Parts: sequence; C-alpha cells; structure tokens
Amino acid sequence: MKLPRILLLASVLLLALFTLSASAATHWDKDDHEIFELQSALERSEGKGATFYSVLNIPRTASAAEIKRAYRKKSVELHPDKNAGVAGAQQRFERLGLVYKILRDGRKDRYDHFVAAGFPKWRNNGYFYERYRPGLGAVIVGVVFATMLVEVAISRLTTKQERAKIERLKMSARLVAWGPRYAAILASIRHPPAPPATVSKLATVEKKVRVPITGFTLPAFPSDAQIKSNAVDWDALETQTRNVLVSATGDGAPIVDCLVHAADVLLLDKFSGDYIALDEDDAQPAQFHTTWPFRLVAAVINKITGKHEDVLAEVDDTTQGPANPVKNKKNK
Repeated sequence: MKLPRILLLASVLLLALFTLSASAATHWDKDDHEIFELQSALERSEGKGATFYSVLNIPRTASAAEIKRAYRKKSVELHPDKNAGVAGAQQRFERLGLVYKILRDGRKDRYDHFVAAGFPKWRNNGYFYERYRPGLGAVIVGVVFATMLVEVAISRLTTKQERAKIERLKMSARLVAWGPRYAAILASIRHPPAPPATVSKLATVEKKVRVPITGFTLPAFPSDAQIKSNAVDWDALETQTRNVLVSATGDGAPIVDCLVHAADVLLLDKFSGDYIALDEDDAQPAQFHTTWPFRLVAAVINKITGKHEDVLAEVDDTTQGPANPVKNKKNK
C-alpha cells in the first residue's frame, strides 16, 4: 500500500473516532450532569425512587410558592443545629438547598423531563468527556495508542499460528527425508545418545526433498522431559506416523522444495536459488516500537531523504528483481 493511501486511511479513521467521541460528549450539558449527580446522591441517601418532590413532600404540579413553603419547612426540619450528632445531617441539608435551587429556576422543566422519561445511564463517555475535557490532541493520541494496542494483540495471536506452521513444515520435510522414524532420529540429534549408540546416518546426509504444505497432520513431537526420561514409545509413534501417511490427502496441496541436514531444515527461494533456514523464532509478535505509527514515521523519513527503502511502497512483481534471502543462506 502506497504512502498517500496509508495517510488517507489513518486520517479517516482518526476523524471518525473523534467525531463519535465528540457526539457522545455533547449529548448532555453541564446542567444535566448536575441534575444527574444530585439525583444519584439523593437516591443513595433517601432510597431508590426518591425525587426532589418526594423529599419536599409535594406533587410535581406544585407552584413556585408551594415549593418555597415546602423548602422552608423541610430546611427547619433538617437544619444541622436540630440534628446534632446525626450522621450526614450537614450533607442532607446542603443537598436540600441544591434541590430547591434547581426547582426554582429554568432547570425545573429539564428535571421534570427526566422524571417522566427516566434517568439515563449517564456515567459514560459523555460524562467523563465533560469532566476532563480532552482536547483534539489528547483524543488523537488516545486513538493512536488504542490502535497500537490492537495491532500488538492481533500480532500476538497470529504469531503462535505462524510458529506452528513453520514447525509443521520442518517436521514434514524431516518425515520425507528420514521416513516414519523421523521423530526418533530428531530426538537423537537434540539429545545425543551415550556411546556406543550413535545418531542415525540419515541425519548426517544432506537431502533435498519436495514437501506438501498441507494434507496431513503429524503426531505431536515429545517434550524434552519425556525424551530425557526415556518415557517415549518410539515404535508406537512410528506406527501413528505410518497411519497418518496412509490416510494423507495431499491432492492439490502446494509443494515446496526443502533441504534437510541434521536438525536444520532450509527452504528453497525460487527467485534467488538459495536455501533459507526455517526458524520458529523468526515469527515474533509486534512490539510497540514496530507498530504502524513508528513504521509510518520511518516511511516518511525514508521518502524525504531517499536513503532507505520505502517500507510502505507497493512491490510490482513485473519490475522487481529476484528477492534476496534474509537469513542463514545456503547455496543450492
């Protein structure tokens, strides 16, 4: 994907997420949040379903004069001087003053609306946005950081699959080169037997093989602990492998050329004609310093300076030369 397309997609994504955040934040205003906070505190103190009107013991249709009289009566009842030693008396008195303040001004209609329609679940993005007021820069940084986390998480999920594919291909190449006893031969290479026993001669000879990538699933290779404790039945494992080969259905499976020598398995690069060592450790999950923002910055620098390859440029197979092997080359 070319650099302008990367920038365009990133810009569209950031703009869309910022728009969603802003729309969620402007759903309620500051007065609404004050009403929500006071209503929540009132229900915690007076019980579920309590309202400003129930605290004053008046109906919702009460006039301004009735609300004033009810407030004066209730304020005398809840005054801290008359409730000395009562826990929360001061808070209840202050809360009563806030209730009266809302009911006597223009916010009364807004409160009546929420009483009739129901109070929303207001502690969401809008609430926190109003509280902390992040700017455009903070929102962009948050979105970028979130996408970096997603990239790292996805990379860690796929890395395990990639490592399993490499190990499966290596085992398949050994099977073709050494036969159904390949697991026992590999175990003797990794854990050489004590004299006079020796490693199989098959493992000491370089052998070129053609291997189907799919079509069968080999038995699991024993762990090092099982091998060292001589707890592996190699004859049974060989029998399982033969049964797999009998039922294999490699029809139409892609074929690759490999070179097997001892514990090493190398894959033929069809462009350069060199063999490249297969290594599970080559499949590594992305780190934060290798996620897309860092790659994007590196690509921009490369584009400007022209000193390095543009890592985001599209490769045209019709104009590019043979690819160079990148690890542990071994000539054909």
